[in-house]
Amino acid sequence: MTGFDDLKGRRIGVPQGTDVEYALSRMLASARLTTADVTVVNLAPNQITPALARGDVDAGVTFPSFYDPTRDTLANRYAELPFTGYTARTLLVAGPEASEETTTAVLRALRKAQQGIAADPPTARKAVLAQSKGALQADYVDSFQPRHAYGATLTPELLDDLAQEAAWAKTAQNLPGSADRTVLLKHLNPAPLTAADPTAVTIR
Repeated sequence: MTGFDDLKGRRIGVPQGTDVEYALSRMLASARLTTADVTVVNLAPNQITPALARGDVDAGVTFPSFYDPTRDTLANRYAELPFTGYTARTLLVAGPEASEETTTAVLRALRKAQQGIAADPPTARKAVLAQSKGALQADYVDSFQPRHAYGATLTPELLDDLAQEAAWAKTAQNLPGSADRTVLLKHLNPAPLTAADPTAVTIR
């Protein structure tokens, strides 16, 4: 396969109900395809590599930590289709009992960590590796840490992305309720991040 249009008619393994499945929908859309043009096979991330090796699926969309094991397993049958049409984000969600002081303190810690990564990437990678307690390997951290963007922001682009993914989730999973931009905005509290870093908040 050399492009996403080659996925038409293929069996694709993906952990359904995750942002990875949403990313797949964006990949297909980039080639003017939908999930009706493929066969989506619901697989846990650790099931995709064995399924590819057996030939149960023709392609898979999974998390970066499974890229290297899949490459090792498939050898010369392994190929990647890079996709830049979706940015995965980590959302910090505070419960109703969390105080603004606590949330602000967490965000200040994240801001400090961001500055540390920018100032000394090798030390930051060592810290990530140590904190993983064996869950991550050094080669993986060295390869993927530079690919990530680090920072805490509330931007109009984030809200637009959330609204698009919420619309997909409502359709794909038949979820009730409204999740448009106005509704999502009501659930965002800019005060703690504004206190930690006023320049990081551009949403209104």
